[in-house]
Amino acid sequence: MTEKIEIKLKEGLNELKFGLSMGGVKKILGNPDDTEIDDDDGEKTEIWYYWEHGITVFFDYTEDKRCTCLETENIDATLLGKSISELKETDIKDLFSQKGYKDFETEDETWGERRISINDAVVDIYFDNGEVVSVNWGVDYNDEEKPLWP
Repeated sequence: MTEKIEIKLKEGLNELKFGLSMGGVKKILGNPDDTEIDDDDGEKTEIWYYWEHGITVFFDYTEDKRCTCLETENIDATLLGKSISELKETDIKDLFSQKGYKDFETEDETWGERRISINDAVVDIYFDNGEVVSVNWGVDYNDEEKPLWP
């Protein structure tokens, strides 16, 4: 992937859409640099790392191993038209509020980063000393807990 990374809330990034199979992701990004399986309380997720691009792809086993979540540490990625390197912790609420999002939550993580979750946008933004270090976003779910694939 040589093009600029555009974070598309509740959709994916660039042409990589939530709901893609592992094969579909490989067609777009190629083989991952590293993989792991997380089995947290019986909820199995396969995680693919693309270090060069600063992208992590999450495949939920309960959703037939389809892509349900993405994360990037690539500071050149864009979110709501802004480079994530430009986003400051103090500006996040204003930026998302202007786009109609209202459900904000902030927590200081045990490892030292601050997380701002915008729950109605299905995104978590992690900060270290007020600077973005990563963005994690996912597919939205309906009231029956079924994914709303783009």
